[in-house]
Amino acid sequence: MPTHLISPLVALGFVVCWSSGFVGGRLALESTLPVFTLFAWRFLLAGSMTGVWWYISAPVLFNRRELVQEVGVGSLTMGGYLLGVILAIQLGVSAGVTALIAALQPLLAAALAGPWLGEKLSRLGWAGMAVAAGGVVLCVLDDVGKGGDVPLWAYALPLLSVVSVTLGSLVSVNRRAALPMAPTLTMQLLAATLVFSVAALIDGGGEIQWLTTEPVTLSAIAWLIVLSSLGGYGFFVTSLRRLGVTTTSTLVYLTPPVTLVWAALMFGETPGPNGMLGMGVAIAGVALAMLCGRGRHQESDSILPRYAGHAGGV
Repeated sequence: MPTHLISPLVALGFVVCWSSGFVGGRLALESTLPVFTLFAWRFLLAGSMTGVWWYISAPVLFNRRELVQEVGVGSLTMGGYLLGVILAIQLGVSAGVTALIAALQPLLAAALAGPWLGEKLSRLGWAGMAVAAGGVVLCVLDDVGKGGDVPLWAYALPLLSVVSVTLGSLVSVNRRAALPMAPTLTMQLLAATLVFSVAALIDGGGEIQWLTTEPVTLSAIAWLIVLSSLGGYGFFVTSLRRLGVTTTSTLVYLTPPVTLVWAALMFGETPGPNGMLGMGVAIAGVALAMLCGRGRHQESDSILPRYAGHAGGV
């Protein structure tokens, strides 16, 4: 494959697979299995699969510190991030709007990546981010205006997810060395298993149900494992290593349109006029931020050479 096509394909794969998580969370609510229990099983099965991949491809033991670091990253980028998203959807916030609120992450990432990693965003890049954030606000107002029983504080839960995934991203990129993909995903998925197992125990009064074989549950599990866990977080880690925190975070703004299309086709969740306007504004802001960030990314490539070997082999 031509080298110049790798980065665009990584970006495309990340947008498509990352957006699948919001749809998967909505699918999980249709199962008779409690949603936290379903997610605990989802992460356990996905972690077992990547663990087998790790054993077959490179059965190498790493030091405890490296593995613990991956557990910490996974607890933030998978466990903490999805916990807030799922709680929001469970309380009635639509999948599309949840994705849009979570897409505010680039603003926090860009603010922290400068002083922490040296990835600086230009003034026009910041303007693009602000425009995109304004589009998100319009979509949230559109969703609130539809009425319903969704408490206003539920819209803050995806914001907590934003903080969690941003901190995890910065910790991941700011490390001196990176593990190969197989052990990275295995440790992060098992960390998310622990987070959701605790949530499931609390929600279930100290008990966790066994995985059921009903079609809707198996469909949700398959969707979440293949597209969201292996695809979404595989591309997420690859994008962080190849494109950097700021570019990866900016790509998050492009996931709501994909989520909106899926949610409309699968669940009938369609936005109103303000929501459509907000989506268009958000996309325009992303385009501005990405175009203005090209020079910045080239300058920041010097902080990422330690990841090039792993990223190129994924």
